[in-house]
Amino acid sequence: MNRPMVLAIGTLLLLSASTLLAQHGGHGGGGGRRGSSGAGSGDTSDAGLADFNRALAVQATSDQISHFPQLTKSTEAARKLAQDCSGLSGKADSATEFSRRTAALKEAVEEAQGSNQDFVKSFTKSQKAGLKELTKKLEKADSEVGKLWKDLEKQMGGAKAVSENIALTADKLEKALEEFQSQQIELGKEMGITPAS
Repeated sequence: MNRPMVLAIGTLLLLSASTLLAQHGGHGGGGGRRGSSGAGSGDTSDAGLADFNRALAVQATSDQISHFPQLTKSTEAARKLAQDCSGLSGKADSATEFSRRTAALKEAVEEAQGSNQDFVKSFTKSQKAGLKELTKKLEKADSEVGKLWKDLEKQMGGAKAVSENIALTADKLEKALEEFQSQQIELGKEMGITPAS
């Protein structure tokens, strides 16, 4: 069951519960046990209502839902290119290929980070408030990707580019991109976006 359907069912349940309460206890003549059991169940519904309201507050807009697949695809593309670079050795005949792949990797990392920033900038006030912790984790993962990309760029531009070091850093970058993608998917789920399988 997807999140929008769960929210719709939750809304219907809350509306029917409040209608029933209005019919049975809304005339002020509750009394005795009815009043005390109503207070006990009120606590449970308050927690459920708070969860429901939070889910509504962070629910993705239609624009965010349509933008999300591109966000995760660009991160996936960067991951694959980092993986390719970590697998290349510094053979003489692969120097041109290595250069081509690292240029593609740079473009993919910039695309993934830019797309991610655009997505986060699209948050409403209630989404910013409700998704603060997940956004922090995503920003931390994004920062790690940026740091490792700078390290890799520095190693490739050095006079003595050591292919083993480059491959090791590219491998770390691929793992950082994997974590970045994982945080994106977690954020999307919280917003009710089901990732494409």
